[in-house]
Amino acid sequence: MIADDFTGAGDIASFFRKGGARTLLLTEIPAAFRGDYDCVVLALKTRSVAPGEAVGQVKRAAAFLRDSGMERIYFKYCSTFDSTPEGNIGVVSDFLMEELEVPFTLLCPSLPVNGRTVKDGILYVHGVPLAESPMKDHPLNPMWASGIPKLMCSQSQYPCFVLKREDMVLGKVREILKGYEEKYEKFYLVPDYEDEEDGKRIAELFGDCALLTGGSGLAEYLADGHKREYPEVREGTKDPKAILLCGSCSQMSGKQIAYYREKGYDTYGVDSKKLADGSLRSKEVFDYVLEHKNVLVYSSAAGKAPDLGAGTEDFYRESRLMEELMAELSRMAAEQGFDRIIVAGGETSGAVTLRLGYGAYEIGESVAPGVPVMRPLENRKMTLILKSGNFGKEDFFEKALWEGRI
Repeated sequence: MIADDFTGAGDIASFFRKGGARTLLLTEIPAAFRGDYDCVVLALKTRSVAPGEAVGQVKRAAAFLRDSGMERIYFKYCSTFDSTPEGNIGVVSDFLMEELEVPFTLLCPSLPVNGRTVKDGILYVHGVPLAESPMKDHPLNPMWASGIPKLMCSQSQYPCFVLKREDMVLGKVREILKGYEEKYEKFYLVPDYEDEEDGKRIAELFGDCALLTGGSGLAEYLADGHKREYPEVREGTKDPKAILLCGSCSQMSGKQIAYYREKGYDTYGVDSKKLADGSLRSKEVFDYVLEHKNVLVYSSAAGKAPDLGAGTEDFYRESRLMEELMAELSRMAAEQGFDRIIVAGGETSGAVTLRLGYGAYEIGESVAPGVPVMRPLENRKMTLILKSGNFGKEDFFEKALWEGRI
């Protein structure tokens, strides 16, 4: 699996692990690979970079996976598709089809358990077309359209077609593929995927393909052939020494912060403008963390309406400073013997994992769909929990503090 960010990597790894497969997550490409794993997930940081840079990273990742003997590659991107005209999902998928010399692949961003579904090529979030959902206002990756074939027109050089549920149920897929292969050098299929039965059906029909792309919705069903038995309990979380870091500004993150505070836990809101003018530094924040217990440090913009300055140079500078702060706090926590670091937000998770410097993680239980406990192989006393800003219910931070085992 090649994932376009760190939370996405943990997301798909968690579902493969739930399906019974022993799964390893790598945050860097090692010189050599050795280990008894059914699935290896490479966490790249390509979601918000230029398409050319994204292709370069994926090219190196694909070469490593093929050289290591991997039989199939899955390109994992966000279940909300990062739908901008300049997005890199299309160019990366084009590259992988060409590199692996396959005539077609799927675009399958569905994750029904988290409210992401596809019908007739339209991507929905909790029943609302993507471009009409709160995702439309994402400050880094605004969602401007809901139709996946339309989105791919500006990102890919190959045509994109809808694959209806009834055609899959009635066994017409082979006939449909033959027709497209006679007309087109390469192409994409967007299957209807609204529920668990759809996912199982798609995995059964296409699970042996050398290349698949999408969200994490198929992973559990793809893992069916790799089931292993795990001990029911290895260890619990009795009294964690934890720091919680939320750089996400999503509406759900705002609700999760409010819930955590209302339950009586300590929180610390960070104003990015104070980071920018130098009036707030990481030491001041971490001193508060040390004086209290299981503190949630969060961006004060979480859950609020999009800032009018979003997209400006000052906005991006303040976003980088917020990521830098969260990463530095994670480093300080690790050095002080904290044993649980919980992070919300894809870009923030990327910054944190890069700063911590761990290269490989074993995947454990999930504390929410798509959000597993991760154990660094280099530090088995530490657990990390990384989530996309919109994942989890309102009680997520409390659950992540106390639940989940390797």
